[in-house]
Amino acid sequence: MSHRAKPKGRDVTVSKALSYLLRHAAEREGLKMNAQGYANVSDVLSWRKLKSQKVTLAEILNAVAESDKKRFALFHVPSEESESTTATHPPVPPAAPTTPVPEDASASITPPATSAAQETATQKALAARGDTDPSHFLIRATQGHSIKSIEASSYLERLSLTDETSLPRTVVHGTFHSAWPRILESGGLKCMGRNHVHFATGPALEEAVPSDDGKVLAQGNGGGKVISGMRRDAQVLIYIDLRRALAAGCPFWRSENGVILSEGLDGGSMVPAEFFDVVVERKKKLGRIWEGGKVMREL
Repeated sequence: MSHRAKPKGRDVTVSKALSYLLRHAAEREGLKMNAQGYANVSDVLSWRKLKSQKVTLAEILNAVAESDKKRFALFHVPSEESESTTATHPPVPPAAPTTPVPEDASASITPPATSAAQETATQKALAARGDTDPSHFLIRATQGHSIKSIEASSYLERLSLTDETSLPRTVVHGTFHSAWPRILESGGLKCMGRNHVHFATGPALEEAVPSDDGKVLAQGNGGGKVISGMRRDAQVLIYIDLRRALAAGCPFWRSENGVILSEGLDGGSMVPAEFFDVVVERKKKLGRIWEGGKVMREL
């Protein structure tokens, strides 16, 4: 099995700068962004931090393509417009070079309705690397926003009990020893300045609980797999009873890169502990430390 080489140096710098801008700083840096979180790549490249480092369109596209956790989504406007046109009209040879995309092109975009369709749009955009005009590309962070003007319903797939086949088998939040007591004291998981609490879809509970011989299948970095939605070194895993939470009206969403997100019950910026199923400690291999509303073991 081949593994993607770990990015170093400038690649990391570009990726981190993009994440910061698209998740948190766009508004205060004056970057135009629509309700879905899309910004024109031409404007992104003009941001002072990227401009000072002479970051190129090719490096932006590479950051999207090489992100192990698929942190970014991409949209190629001419490709989508062409597909929409050819759906009702036969293709004709272009009479002139492609005209620039208007500055407000992102405002008119209707995003794909499902995570799979969003991933397809990103792959189509990456396949258009021959287009060297950055204004033809739009980019957004797939999740992790603290910008309040971005609307979850416009770029995330809502999970529902009416389509149980699409629900993830596992929804788990990773945290640390120092945070666990505060989570219990506060009564749940808070958004902590972001728009949502983040959850991963693995490891499964049976992989995280120590077996009779003391081995943990998914210790450390999740068994070697990249897990979006959780730090690899998380020490405490909080498993959520998703169906119970959804039945109680607590919204959950799925991002393009498979992260599960929730803004909490009644917009209260907290996922209450009543929706916790089991809590597992894995650094010390303590196993289940909380279950059924009761503390089973102290850290």
